[in-house]
Amino acid sequence: MSIVSDNMKYLRKLHGMTQDQFARRLGIKRASVGAYEEQRANPNIDVLKLMSKLFNVSVDDLLKKDLRKIRETPNLLPIDKPAVTPLVAEPAATGGPQTLSSIFEQYYTPPAAAPRSQPAPTPPAAPAAPVIEAPKPPAPVAVPPVVVAYQAPTFNNKYDNSNGATMVQMPSAEYEKTSPQMIPYVRQSQWKEYIEKHNNNDYIKRLPVFQWPLLPNGAYRAFEAGDDFAYPHAFLIGQFIGNWYDIADGRTYLLVARNLGVVCRRVYNQVKIKGTLLLSSDKNTIPTFEVPLKDVLEVWEIKAFFSTVLPEPTVSLDHLRHLVNQMQEELNQIKK
Repeated sequence: MSIVSDNMKYLRKLHGMTQDQFARRLGIKRASVGAYEEQRANPNIDVLKLMSKLFNVSVDDLLKKDLRKIRETPNLLPIDKPAVTPLVAEPAATGGPQTLSSIFEQYYTPPAAAPRSQPAPTPPAAPAAPVIEAPKPPAPVAVPPVVVAYQAPTFNNKYDNSNGATMVQMPSAEYEKTSPQMIPYVRQSQWKEYIEKHNNNDYIKRLPVFQWPLLPNGAYRAFEAGDDFAYPHAFLIGQFIGNWYDIADGRTYLLVARNLGVVCRRVYNQVKIKGTLLLSSDKNTIPTFEVPLKDVLEVWEIKAFFSTVLPEPTVSLDHLRHLVNQMQEELNQIKK
């Protein structure tokens, strides 16, 4: 029964079923389906009836017709697919042959003439709306930046006590208090230029600066120390003193004076007596002398200093006495 085997395999593949799915639809084992398709066994009448109902094919067609020739079985449809009604009905059978013109007249319908479209009337043009120009924004007014001019601090070195008159105190000098974090500094090689331009604002603003965050608010400046300080080439940080009568006796100041330069001294205020400042050094080799107040250009009270040179160790007298005693004991032992 090769025809029924081929039809069974063809119908199963036509509906996209595997042998296992096909066997479950028929209620048989998958091995039986394989045996039927490979012609190792023949399906019984019950299986043929189930296939006939499943695929909408008669048992006679399953046994006798090769369903692979689908044109010979136009009613063969996949499962769950409704039958399609022909679009054009078959002509009724007549007793004789029909002419070509009669067949053409039967099926051909001439197209209806399309009505000629009338052009739509053009509406009258609306009057153009007047063009209103947007108002122009006012031109920006250039505002010059506000520049606060830097004013270098000025020391009050004026004193009038002529003819025994009472001393006239000047008002406190005005100066800009800058942040102590940014401190201008002056090296020894710049001293001469600094004395000439100490009150030049542009020059002061061009001085190099460094940061020192440990000082309170005030006007500060740093100067490289000379040989009159205990640590040469250290930087002395001074706070500006605006008036001569604010100079306290015995404190260490850094003075900028004509014909003197930049010096670090302990100062004693003698302005009310002689109109001078007495300058004393902590070094015994430097003599004490007086400087007229009118020659003093700036006064800075030393608040801090820093140096890259460490101090030399000092010899203790007790240590020297101990060394002498040791040497005396060693000499006594040698004599014995």
